Amino acid sequence: MFEDPAIAEAMRAYVLETAPVLALRLDAQHCVTASNSQARKMLPANLVGRPFAEQIVTFSHPVDLPALIRQGGLVHRLTVNTASGMPESLDFRFFSLPDGVLALGSLDIQEQQHLSSELLGLNSELNNLTRQLHQANAELAQLNQLKNQFLGMAAHDLRTPAGLIINYSEFVLDEAGDRLSAEHREFIEICRAAAEDMNQLIENFLDVSVIESGQLRLQFAQSSVPEILAGVGPIARMLAGRKKISLLVESPDDAPPLCVDKAKLQQVLVNLISNAVHHSQPGQRVWVSAHREAQQVVFAVRDEGPGLSPEDQSRLFTTFGRAGTKKTAGERSTGLGLAIARKVVEAHGGRIWIESTPGHGATFLFALPIQEYTAKP
Repeated sequence: MFEDPAIAEAMRAYVLETAPVLALRLDAQHCVTASNSQARKMLPANLVGRPFAEQIVTFSHPVDLPALIRQGGLVHRLTVNTASGMPESLDFRFFSLPDGVLALGSLDIQEQQHLSSELLGLNSELNNLTRQLHQANAELAQLNQLKNQFLGMAAHDLRTPAGLIINYSEFVLDEAGDRLSAEHREFIEICRAAAEDMNQLIENFLDVSVIESGQLRLQFAQSSVPEILAGVGPIARMLAGRKKISLLVESPDDAPPLCVDKAKLQQVLVNLISNAVHHSQPGQRVWVSAHREAQQVVFAVRDEGPGLSPEDQSRLFTTFGRAGTKKTAGERSTGLGLAIARKVVEAHGGRIWIESTPGHGATFLFALPIQEYTAKP
């Protein structure tokens, strides 16, 4: 039946163009002179004219290709280089031709089935792990929401007693300050300062709970850069004055108006100025400035503190992330101020970063895009 020329031609065409079998014609020197479609797909390009032995991967002893060819149609497991770069093991048979050799290579069907079975098992395991991961992520999201709710409620409840301590401390100092001894007055000043620190921490906790719950709402309006800087002046000078630090504000004349939430932006500046003051010694200076760069306005807060190492810089702007440098007066911090600043700046479409060298102070900068303000009807 196979002597039928039509059948023989069909089988020949199948082997050359369709069959998952590598067919290589080698000359007397065992160089490749022709290949079928499967060989051209699987093996590296420019195969014709190169010795077939170059394609064989050897892990220990070199393969004696002439000896294998002399063994006729016996099966030999050879590992060859492929176009993908991954070696592939094939069962080769070699048949002598009048002017060369015919090399036929095929994959081990049982090995293919084994690999396919392993792949299906790994895929099933991956699907199970993916479902478990989705479930764990949902549980973490729920826990994070509960944490934000608890944090917001706790901070809100703590705000009232902290405010009372501040108010009554100020009342005592104003009304009975002259009748207090220097020691008693110092005690009350310490209580008021501690209560103010606590109140700032509470405000930071409230801000974080709002931001992480996705409820941060910005009230955009057109504001001038000098107006933004002037708004932080009083509280910034109070912070600096307590430590006898000079505060220098450089307001630009050419910066265009910005479309921002002025209150939130001023909170960012106060956080950065407070951070600079906390890391400065009495008698040092802190600079606050802004300037235009192309289509953005860059704000900067620079100090003369100890500076930050690259390792410390990598921890900044993350929730509860704090640098290794100590604050000069032992001020308390949760590491939330810079994280809040980053969230607010990014919500404005801007970015925030630090430039610092240990021993040479630090400069915190944030850039905001210049956008045309359009009032809502």
